[in-house]
Amino acid sequence: MNRKVIISFLAFALLIGLLVWIMDGSETMASKHRPKQYSSDWKKTYDLKDRNPRNISFFMDLLDVHVKDSIYNLKHWSDLEKIPNHQEATYLFIGDEFGLGDNSYDSIMHYADSGATVFISFNHLTSNLYRKHFDENAFYWDYSKVLFAWIGDTTLSFYHVYENDTINEDWYSFSETEILDTNYRSYMFAMKHPIAFYEQHNKGRVHFHSVPDLFENYQVIQPNGYAHTRIILNKIPKDKPVIFLTCGINNSSQAQIISDEDADSDGAEKEDTSLIQFILKNPALRLSFLLLILLLLLYVFFRAKRKEEILPGYTEKRNMSLAFVETLSSIYISRNSPIGVLQVMRKNFYATINKHFYIDLSKKGSLEQNLEKLIAKVPYDSEKIVDIVQSLDPRKNDVNNKHLGLVYNKIREFYLATGIVHPTEKFVASDKEISLNKSLIAGSLILLNSILILIRGLYLLTLGGGVGMALVMPGIILIYFASRYIRIPAATIRAHEIVVYGLLIGKRTYSLDQTIRCRVEKTHVVFECEDGNIFSIRRTVLSKRAKSALNQFVEFIKLHKS
Repeated sequence: MNRKVIISFLAFALLIGLLVWIMDGSETMASKHRPKQYSSDWKKTYDLKDRNPRNISFFMDLLDVHVKDSIYNLKHWSDLEKIPNHQEATYLFIGDEFGLGDNSYDSIMHYADSGATVFISFNHLTSNLYRKHFDENAFYWDYSKVLFAWIGDTTLSFYHVYENDTINEDWYSFSETEILDTNYRSYMFAMKHPIAFYEQHNKGRVHFHSVPDLFENYQVIQPNGYAHTRIILNKIPKDKPVIFLTCGINNSSQAQIISDEDADSDGAEKEDTSLIQFILKNPALRLSFLLLILLLLLYVFFRAKRKEEILPGYTEKRNMSLAFVETLSSIYISRNSPIGVLQVMRKNFYATINKHFYIDLSKKGSLEQNLEKLIAKVPYDSEKIVDIVQSLDPRKNDVNNKHLGLVYNKIREFYLATGIVHPTEKFVASDKEISLNKSLIAGSLILLNSILILIRGLYLLTLGGGVGMALVMPGIILIYFASRYIRIPAATIRAHEIVVYGLLIGKRTYSLDQTIRCRVEKTHVVFECEDGNIFSIRRTVLSKRAKSALNQFVEFIKLHKS
């Protein structure tokens, strides 16, 4: 009987594994007989090999045809010495923000003096590089759907596209009077100002380009985009290697030659060495894989019954602060850059000032005059107002997540002091609730062990042993408690009450319409109510999101109920 149970279990495991292998194998076979497909992923940007719309693989392909030497991807500055003839190479960067250490950048400028070519296309520069080439306010910008640019000997239009829509975008151009090198030469223009120019450095040249979006795949495949690309390629020497400065945006692994074809290029066949094939060929790994699938199915089953708000804290009316945070979150995820979030914060702040004080700070030419009007009109510290406006300029600050938090706090303090917004006295609205769910790790371990105990007990019962009942009953009880631990939160916060659930059974309800004091300890938070009730919530059993919600609830209690 023992052997039959084991054989049955292994047969079931092999059946599942065979189905997965067939599905994986059929996909592999089908992929050999159909053209390679590319998804329309509009979130990635400036990837050198990805053929999705927002990357630059098409330009790199054209560059590979143009250049007779090799093209290198310099992911780490320390690998530069390994690249042959790097002293006379073309140093290329295309991306949203460019930054290097002073020593590294000075080395590139030294190579330019000796005959190397440098081409940098960017939306933003780090402050240390900005000061080397530009004075303050060295850029003009326009927020529109189309850029009309003078390319070669004619004016061409470039539209900013996202998925199926033509949407607005920030287009930048250079201010001629703020370029430190007065002997520069411009060769592309937009908005009546240059978008591309070069500086002569002894034997070499350093090119600056302010619209990297024109290099993206969906632009290059258009006739206007190809015309722009052809002009740029003529600025890059054919007989010298090209080094793409990926290290200007991050530090990664060693430098590699881009011109080498990937093993999975069209027409190339190779042995299927995928991870799924490796797992299915090993019996022990295959069994573990099937058990993992079973555990994931149990997780999905119990997780489906858990409900939790994405962001804790709602007001009775529309919470514009919450809408603002949601907007910033979506922009941060789509652009993957704090600078995009700062731009939205700047536009939101300017729109709020215009709405409440009838002063337009978005006009760059009259910014100083309008700022003086705002200082005279608003009962707020003038130095703090100037500091807010300056901190919203991405070209005067090192923009990161910490800077975004400081700017948000400054704007929030301004709104509260001027009466634009008022703090809420309710943590959630009457029709909402916040669930402080427990961490799934402990509950999953208990559930897995209880299932194993139950299976062991059932197996002993099939052998005719009454001792199996001693395992079946504890297994069922443990499954019940594990499911309760996973499904039921530690507490539920509503508009006027908080419901605290027991670890195993029961629940207690406490009113929030009274004075409450809270004390945060290492493992739990203790609440002392005006009516004499005391309850605590253990922080150690909460999920990461629930801990964040509990911290906000504690701050709410300290602010409004203590």
